[in-house]
Amino acid sequence: MPQITLEHSTHFDAADYRALALEIHQLCVTHVGATIQACKTRVIRVENLIIANGSPKQAMAHCDLRILSGRTQEQKTALADAVQQAMLKHLTQYDGPRQISVEIGNLDKPNYRKDVLG
Repeated sequence: MPQITLEHSTHFDAADYRALALEIHQLCVTHVGATIQACKTRVIRVENLIIANGSPKQAMAHCDLRILSGRTQEQKTALADAVQQAMLKHLTQYDGPRQISVEIGNLDKPNYRKDVLG
């Protein structure tokens, strides 16, 4: 926890996803009390994508961020707002039509398992 997935269209290939991920990790510490060691981010480049009217000029980036259940709605809202601002700051490589979104979801604590080995 947290489990973070950053999906993006090819329009944002030049972004520094390492810097964005590390900033999101720190935001998780600040807003929901996560530890840096627990943060994991996967960056997924999406080539086959249809947005709105299907124009190839349409771009998107989406952060799906899952945290252990038990956080307040205020904590999740603050985290979503902060991550949205980080994404807007880091994803400036394309100025055409674009959608940048964030969703904060829960990992169900009783059903989540994790082992750290080595």
